[in-house]
Amino acid sequence: MDVTGFFESISEIQVCRVFKQMGYQPIVAFELARITTLPVISTSPRANDNVWTVRQKNKKIPSYSSQILGYLPQGAPTSPLLSNLVMTEIDEEILSEAKKAGLTYTRYSDDLTFSTRQKEFGRNDARKFISKISRVLSISGFRPQHRKTHIIPPGSRKIVLGLQVDGDVPRLRREFKDNLRQHIYYLERYGPVEHANRRNFDTTWGLKSHIRGLIDFSKMVEKDYAEELLARYGKIEWPV
Repeated sequence: MDVTGFFESISEIQVCRVFKQMGYQPIVAFELARITTLPVISTSPRANDNVWTVRQKNKKIPSYSSQILGYLPQGAPTSPLLSNLVMTEIDEEILSEAKKAGLTYTRYSDDLTFSTRQKEFGRNDARKFISKISRVLSISGFRPQHRKTHIIPPGSRKIVLGLQVDGDVPRLRREFKDNLRQHIYYLERYGPVEHANRRNFDTTWGLKSHIRGLIDFSKMVEKDYAEELLARYGKIEWPV
């Protein structure tokens, strides 16, 4: 299952509560929440959404008042950990429901995965469970993205976070490996500048960083495969 606009669904109030739970004084928790969230601009659809409208002005410190609640920005270094802390109680509730159904629950950011070895757990059971978890998420202010919800039957290829997980250990997808090998091949054959132009990269250095990132990701999953490509990558003459 997937959550629509996961980070953007977390308000500065939820973030402020997290800092309070850590033991910060209310004013410090508020300041930290303001630092780690983004304000809503007037042209944003959120500006006309009653859910995000501030009910009461800050009478004690008027300059702190805002008409619309801020939200957690995607891409900020603080957002992943803060979102996990916000999700703690929700995760516990989802985990409880999963255990009742005999399922194993894992979550990475906005991706929720449930698995089971029960042969009697069928597609109808999965649909009912999805509806139950959707309600849990909705009550907490999150919207499940139903077009990204998939029921994967036994015998089918199982992909979680871009990794193939239907074996004893996670593996890289064949498509991912083919794409990375192709990058290296064209870099060797045509050189970085021409390959960057062919693939519509803004800069050669952007291409270089992109491919190195793919190799580093590969190394966490299939070390031998990644080291082979890293050796070829290291021999490429990149422009100064």
